[in-house]
Amino acid sequence: MPLRLLVLLVLAIAPASFAVEPTPGILAVASYQGADRTERLIGAAKKEGELMLYSSLTQDDQLKLVADFKRRYGVTVKFWRGSQAHILQRVLSETRGGRFEFDVLETNAPQIEVLAREKLLQKMNSPFTEQELLPEVMPAHGEWAPDRLNLLVYAYNTHLVKPADVPKSWQDLLDPKWKRRIGMESTNVEWFAALVESMGEKPGLDLFRRLGDNGVAVRTGHNHSAVLVAAGEIPLMLGIYSHDAERMKAKAAPVNWFVLPPAVVLPSAVAVSRRAPHPGAAALFYDYMLTDGQRFYTEVHRVPANKNYDTA
Repeated sequence: MPLRLLVLLVLAIAPASFAVEPTPGILAVASYQGADRTERLIGAAKKEGELMLYSSLTQDDQLKLVADFKRRYGVTVKFWRGSQAHILQRVLSETRGGRFEFDVLETNAPQIEVLAREKLLQKMNSPFTEQELLPEVMPAHGEWAPDRLNLLVYAYNTHLVKPADVPKSWQDLLDPKWKRRIGMESTNVEWFAALVESMGEKPGLDLFRRLGDNGVAVRTGHNHSAVLVAAGEIPLMLGIYSHDAERMKAKAAPVNWFVLPPAVVLPSAVAVSRRAPHPGAAALFYDYMLTDGQRFYTEVHRVPANKNYDTA
């Protein structure tokens, strides 16, 4: 399935209605492409001293990320963490109230695309977007850039599931031996829609109904779902992130994962506000997320969107 579809799925619910005008400060840093761009941004960011980030990264990853940025540039990153849905709701609510508090967003691309259609995000002419990032997940309008890829996989407890029993097809999941042994993460709307689209609406919906009849435990939270697999509470879990499974493996937990076609990848993205209170720091952090931030992602088992970095 084309990755672009995962973004297009949300467009029908996002009629543009705000059309916020960008400030002169953000226009100046967004459009500048001189050879001294980075030096200018560092100077502006140091004068501003800080920026505000809204992100759905885990608390641990976020703390490490902002500490690395401050170590490099001496700029403090204040952040608010929430789910992708909560970030979308917060930004829309603040905009309706005439408040423009965030500088940078980092969360799932479908939610950021909603805000792009609301004309709240600034196109950044960064030198790191044209050639460095995977073109399959780059939006034509350029108002956000993919920074990480969330591969949705199927994880199992290696003490409870033998290698020979790992499902090879979706039909294998309907075998009675899996009755009440399968779990599913509850928030994967894009994953579900992508699979049904790929399989065909009728056969796809029928398959999920039959899965439900076989007894599926529904749980909320991708990391929480991976923990449940490691603990043996759920032998096989559908739709968790590969980086959560990899972290469990790195801790010697009895977890492994596999993919059934079609593989579903949901990009996360970074974007800058048209009304960023700290435009220089926002632009510098945007560039950082597409370069050194990509190296950080490999260190925490996430999948970077920059094709020059491999997952550790």
